[in-house]
Amino acid sequence: MSRQNTSPSNGSSLPMTSSEKQVENQAKFCQARVGQTEKHLGLLCETVGSMNRKSAKMRDKGDILAKQLIDYAKSEDISHSLKNGLLHFSENLSAIQDYRQASIQRVESKVLRPLSDYGNICKQVKSGVKTELTAIKKEQKMVQQLQKVRTKSPADAHQISRAETEVQKASADASIGSKALESQLDLFEKNRLHDLKNIMMDFVNVEMMFHARALEFYSKCFESLALVDEERDLDEFRRKLRLAKGMNPEEYNRTLESIGTGTSSGMSTTIGSGSMETDTYGDTYGDSSMSGSRRVRINTRGSTMYGDDDDDDDDDDDDDYEDDLSTRR
Repeated sequence: MSRQNTSPSNGSSLPMTSSEKQVENQAKFCQARVGQTEKHLGLLCETVGSMNRKSAKMRDKGDILAKQLIDYAKSEDISHSLKNGLLHFSENLSAIQDYRQASIQRVESKVLRPLSDYGNICKQVKSGVKTELTAIKKEQKMVQQLQKVRTKSPADAHQISRAETEVQKASADASIGSKALESQLDLFEKNRLHDLKNIMMDFVNVEMMFHARALEFYSKCFESLALVDEERDLDEFRRKLRLAKGMNPEEYNRTLESIGTGTSSGMSTTIGSGSMETDTYGDTYGDSSMSGSRRVRINTRGSTMYGDDDDDDDDDDDDDYEDDLSTRR
């Protein structure tokens, strides 16, 4: 299909034909569309990345808090129930930071990486648009040269024929480029819609999974502190305080009776080694144990907090999180 304008122009630039104008408008529309996508996905990537960095700082501060609680609990040699409560509290707080780390890694792989990939994708499409616009300008230039030849050398059939051939070649290149660009932009738009939808769904899924697990372990933190027996720890402190004053046995016994506390052996039945603390925390925390390392392995299967932990629907997500958690032991 010939797209040239054969009307003379007295050496000035020829107006574009209707077909050329349509192709140029289409190319500019594609250019604007890709530019819009590049801008907004870039902003999304930057913001989610900033959120992830903030989460990493929260994880680090959570680790520091857990370690400080452990150090404090280990230094406590009087208030035994408080000591045990703080140890289990710090264990569950550290578990939350493990899940936070798993969440950070999943956001990086499922959200940030796909968003950042669109930087290169948009550059490639913009390059295709630029090539098409160049082809349109080249075609118009060839048409202008043909008009000049016809005006200056109307009798030179050979030169006119060669110029017409160049115009036809440029027109064919522009037409092919236009079809290729249209096909490329159609695929780009299809992928953009699908990818953005799934990227944001993955983001929400990761956040929901983390907050669900965090709520579970924050509840365990609460239980750990609820089991602290303030009265018995206070009685133990009073006993130690009076022993520190060097009381004789009779004064010491009278003091015990006055503050309404039992014997040392009676107290050990509650907070000692064979006691309510062991049974209660054993049921609550399963096989989890506090290690001296910065990260701890989490046994989520030992939890009795939620009845849906064993549901088949959650198995895949739990396995994904366990895989991520294993790198932070």
